[in-house]
Amino acid sequence: MSLTDDVAILRAILLFAGVSPIKLKLLAFTSDRVTFKAGQPLFGEGDPSKAAFVIMSGKAALRRKSAEGTVTVAEASTRSVVGEGADVGPGA
Repeated sequence: MSLTDDVAILRAILLFAGVSPIKLKLLAFTSDRVTFKAGQPLFGEGDPSKAAFVIMSGKAALRRKSAEGTVTVAEASTRSVVGEGADVGPGA
């Protein structure tokens, strides 16, 4: 994916709607890009938040533990932001 592609994806996300194109370019350029394998967790339920993830391509299942076991409660796909609602811990 090119920097231009990254900026286009960020621009399409409501969270970044009011951000100028030059700042989106800076955000895209300075952000860490992480690739996950199928089934590899991004973070665990109840983990303190260290980052929000923007899904640039692919999908992620959002799962919760329940009395019946682990259940998928939603699916996030390209242009989704996940992890931003996590518990940020003390002092947040």
